[in-house]
Amino acid sequence: MNFDDTPEEAAFRARARQWIAANAPHELADELRALAEGKLRLTSIDPLIAARDWQRKKSEAGWATPHWPVEYGGGGLSSIQRVIWSEEEGIYAKLSQHFLIGVGMCGPTMMAWATEEQKRERLPKLSSGEEIWCQLFSERTA
Repeated sequence: MNFDDTPEEAAFRARARQWIAANAPHELADELRALAEGKLRLTSIDPLIAARDWQRKKSEAGWATPHWPVEYGGGGLSSIQRVIWSEEEGIYAKLSQHFLIGVGMCGPTMMAWATEEQKRERLPKLSSGEEIWCQLFSERTA
């Protein structure tokens, strides 16, 4: 199986790489490389501030939720473009941990079930990091 990029994929990869080179918080690179997965403990800046700044910057360029439709704050990218973006974002993806539930679970659920008005109101805020969502569970007690 050939996993080389097609010419179109290579051009997309170059665009993503160029954007990251120009916009990523490079001052956090060493700290991010040293972090274990799932632990966003930065010493040079409040992790939530760093996460929101990166999410907002990505959102403004259509990279925060690359697989979401553009009308809901996404990038409208294909599946392979999403993979390429993820590869190129690299260590900076660690800053997105606060948004995993909202972007990965709540947002897609809203896309499937919410009204159009609800989608247009809530999803861009979720994509940009303006809002952080969580998922709560409740257990019956008897």
